[in-house]
Amino acid sequence: MNDVSIKHPEWLDIDVNGHISHGYDQEWFADEWQRLSGCGPTTATQVLSYSQLRDGALLVANASNQWKALERMNLVWNYVKPRFGGGVYKTQWMETGLKRLMEDYGLPYDVHMINVSPFCASRVEIDTAADFIESAISQDVPVAFLNRHKGKERALYTWHWVPIYKIYGVGDDIRCGIFDEGEIRDFSLTNWLKDTIVGGGFCYISKKEYAVRF
Repeated sequence: MNDVSIKHPEWLDIDVNGHISHGYDQEWFADEWQRLSGCGPTTATQVLSYSQLRDGALLVANASNQWKALERMNLVWNYVKPRFGGGVYKTQWMETGLKRLMEDYGLPYDVHMINVSPFCASRVEIDTAADFIESAISQDVPVAFLNRHKGKERALYTWHWVPIYKIYGVGDDIRCGIFDEGEIRDFSLTNWLKDTIVGGGFCYISKKEYAVRF
């Protein structure tokens, strides 16, 4: 397992009243329902914002501005929109929402997704999931991770989206670094795939030939 990280994780650090939030936070939304269910659009915004910062479509000088980040979160909310009763609880909804956003704004990215079945017999293998994540991060883009059940992983919350910014090996274990609630955490991808009861999925975007501002 190669150790791979996005090149500039600090681009997702946000200045919140003089304190650093590692990653965006759904608690910034103004509406109570958005704050409760907004982990999907919040994570999607980070994946897209990082890609645009990388491609020069957003200014790195403004990367830490909370209110500009929130503007993008509110825009993405209209596409990666939580459903009542469970939020964005299907990976396909992340994929289709991002594709629609790309089409409407003429953004030069393709969307890639793999699903993790609730059923062990049809669940993706660890190597497949790890290769998918490594492929994304090697292209310098975070991966949106849907965890519908955390298994025994204390760093995760059940029924939640987070961005994965690195993947690395520790002996026989494959681990992922995430941002959540303004904190840096990591979890065992190996154990999660083995223990999760309800599954989840992974999604990222890849660059086409050019980038534009949205």
